[in-house]
Amino acid sequence: MPKPTDTDSPAIQGDIRLDSSVKSTMYYIGGVPVHFPFVPYPSQLGMMNHMIRALNKAQNTMIESPTGSGKSLALLCATLAWRQSFVVRQRKMQENVRQIITRFCMHNTMLLRSRYGSNGTDADPDKKPDAMETHASEKPDILSNNYSFVTLQARAQTLQSETVDFILDTSKKQTLVGLSKDDLATLGEYQDAGKSATQRPRIFFGTRTHKQVAQLVNELRSKTPYRLRTAVLGSRAQTCTHPKAKRAESVDDTCRQLRDDNNCGAYTGFRRVLGSKKLAEGGELEIWDLEDIVSVARPLVACSYYASRELAATAKLVFCPYNYILDPAVRKAVGIELEGNIVILDEAHNIENAARDAGSFEVSDLQLASLAHECSGMFDHGILRNEHLVLKSLADTLAAWLQRDGAAFEYCDYETQTSVWPKPECSVDTLLTDLALTPDYISQVKSAQAKIEDYIASLRTQSNEHGPEDPELLPRDKHVSAGALRVVEGLLRVLKHVAHGSKFATDFRIAVVRHPNPELRTSLKRKRQSVFESKPAFINTLSFWTMNPGVVFSEIAEQTRSIVLTSGTLSPLDSYASELQVDFASTLEANHVIAPSRFCALAVECGPSGVRLEAKYRTSDQLEFQDDVGEAIRAIAARSPDGMLVFMPSYALLNKLIARWEATGRLAEIRSHKTVFVEPQGGTKDQFDKLLLSYRKHLSEPNETGAVMFGVFRGKVSEGIDFSDHFCRTVVNIGIPFPAFKDVKVMLKREYNNEHTMLLNGSKWYDIQAFRAVNQALGRCLRHKDDWGAIIMLEARFVQNANIARLSKWVRGHMRVFGRFENAKQYLDAFYDERISEDAKDMPQVLDAEENVTIVLDE
Repeated sequence: MPKPTDTDSPAIQGDIRLDSSVKSTMYYIGGVPVHFPFVPYPSQLGMMNHMIRALNKAQNTMIESPTGSGKSLALLCATLAWRQSFVVRQRKMQENVRQIITRFCMHNTMLLRSRYGSNGTDADPDKKPDAMETHASEKPDILSNNYSFVTLQARAQTLQSETVDFILDTSKKQTLVGLSKDDLATLGEYQDAGKSATQRPRIFFGTRTHKQVAQLVNELRSKTPYRLRTAVLGSRAQTCTHPKAKRAESVDDTCRQLRDDNNCGAYTGFRRVLGSKKLAEGGELEIWDLEDIVSVARPLVACSYYASRELAATAKLVFCPYNYILDPAVRKAVGIELEGNIVILDEAHNIENAARDAGSFEVSDLQLASLAHECSGMFDHGILRNEHLVLKSLADTLAAWLQRDGAAFEYCDYETQTSVWPKPECSVDTLLTDLALTPDYISQVKSAQAKIEDYIASLRTQSNEHGPEDPELLPRDKHVSAGALRVVEGLLRVLKHVAHGSKFATDFRIAVVRHPNPELRTSLKRKRQSVFESKPAFINTLSFWTMNPGVVFSEIAEQTRSIVLTSGTLSPLDSYASELQVDFASTLEANHVIAPSRFCALAVECGPSGVRLEAKYRTSDQLEFQDDVGEAIRAIAARSPDGMLVFMPSYALLNKLIARWEATGRLAEIRSHKTVFVEPQGGTKDQFDKLLLSYRKHLSEPNETGAVMFGVFRGKVSEGIDFSDHFCRTVVNIGIPFPAFKDVKVMLKREYNNEHTMLLNGSKWYDIQAFRAVNQALGRCLRHKDDWGAIIMLEARFVQNANIARLSKWVRGHMRVFGRFENAKQYLDAFYDERISEDAKDMPQVLDAEENVTIVLDE
């Protein structure tokens, strides 16, 4: 355990303040003083030490730490403590360098004149001082051309990096008076550090959802003493204060329309938020979340969306959903600069898929038609006619090709048809040539786009409105929309990558996807025949799918000082480095903070009737399998207290089993022990939130039955939701959720990996996707050190050591394998009895905890 130090000592130097009203203790970890709110768990110490070592070496790292182990708090404290220490070291080095330059100037005035006097930049550094031209009338403290010593020394200090280079170069040719070897060594360290010697690293902390961003902000504000300028980037839907936009189906579209019509006074006043004392340094909302900035903006009739973007430009710590960092277009739009900075991506178990999505681009024939229509309007108005004609030609060409008759599709399912390039008979280069997308033409499109953007910028300069650079603020009939420009920008980005000679040319697949127009279903349901007749039967989409997440992630890695990937369920770790094309110098798999006696993990090979529990495609249709799984669930539900989660590989299997159990009466038997909830396929967020609230309310009320929630891997229940304490005492996993084998993207990705030897082969990649989904579901329970619960794998393949090894470290080390269900049930019953008995002894504390949880739910 590092030695603790009281926080009552004077505040350390740096640009992050410490709030003395927040109780904390200081620990030296990796040579860095870290202020932490309580005695850290061993896993937290390991995380902080690992983090600080990686940041010191400017390395990338991966950290897997189970949910409930205090991961977020440890990451925040370690990162901010390191940054504080780093800034202090920077300032000390800069001060040392300043003193060394001062001594150099005092003792080497002729060299100083040769560098910064008249024509100094052209002076020959090989000349000796006595060989340089001098003037007899020159006084010791006055140099040629009336430049005083003070003036030239000030120049040397202002151009610090240039002066250091000059001193070190000169020291190789002659001895410099007044400077020691240690001085030159210090200057060498400064030179080697480059930009990092002066740049204050900013921290971009990304996570999967806005809700998780809010949790991080609360951790920083309520539990740590660190105080600094922070910001949160969010969507219009969460920050817009305009009453009409908030009620609209699409906040984004309505926001743009309001501003097109000059009906958004909140936007023009967004800078009023920036002057709020609440958000200023030392203010009560110095560390704020989206709800806070909205509360500040609303009474000021100001736009919190653009205010948050402006505040993020100067913040030392920026929180955001991680697609803001991954997606090049979004990153550019919100002004995120990564050069020399630190990126932390929490909940990063899906980062490979997210990076592939960010590197891909899709555009429909309807979007292309809209682009062509807008450009035609600009042409008719005589605005940059040649440039808009080039973009219209591009849109018309691609739309006509998408809608052509007689197109052949090699992949067809119930509703969707897909054709993919390259093909044996047609390469991507040939396709681009056929579409006239030659390098010269693409260059014309790029030039036209640049001129149109310059034109919009000039309109903006002429406008009386002073706000962020947003073309939507200008009169609509004088420019194309921001959406149209995004289509062109997206096309240019992917066309650059797929062009012949690009290093990523072979990493993309171009596809045409044709599917029924979803609006027709809505129209038919509403019996709006006129609308039905006016809409196309099919939507055709031109897709540029990247098979390589490194297309976007390697660019991020090249710019940043360090990237930290972290999650409760990163395992298996094998593929991240090769898939993301980033070198991760270190990895850490932390242990759980929960004592082994407080959880059990079981793998069961056979069901109560002896049927082998293997939820494969062929066996899942067998009635004996369905019935034995149902009986196993019933038996577990009869003994499991409180809440219980059951995960399956797909909605198809979930619906199949529920229907079978309904027909046989097994579901009624399960309901006699637990109230049953089933995660719906699709549906809105509000619908799911209501279902989840009903589940929690049932468990928060006194009852003898408890509840069971049936869901699917990768579904809403399995990701990012906290089922602590009585909300989940048992997790049951059925099957292994391999991605859909015949999904076009999955097939293409497997083929791609098989073609590239530096990657995991397609089969290994395919397997890893399944086990990451399993690990994510396992993390729904056991959310803090006093929690307890059981994990049950009703799947024969988990009795194999090779599959157990792919589970997270905290699970695989405690997995017990049972061939027969009866034996597993006896062990499980004993575990439940012991834990329920312990809970009974601690009943007052448990009741208090449940009251607290109920209050949170009511909020």
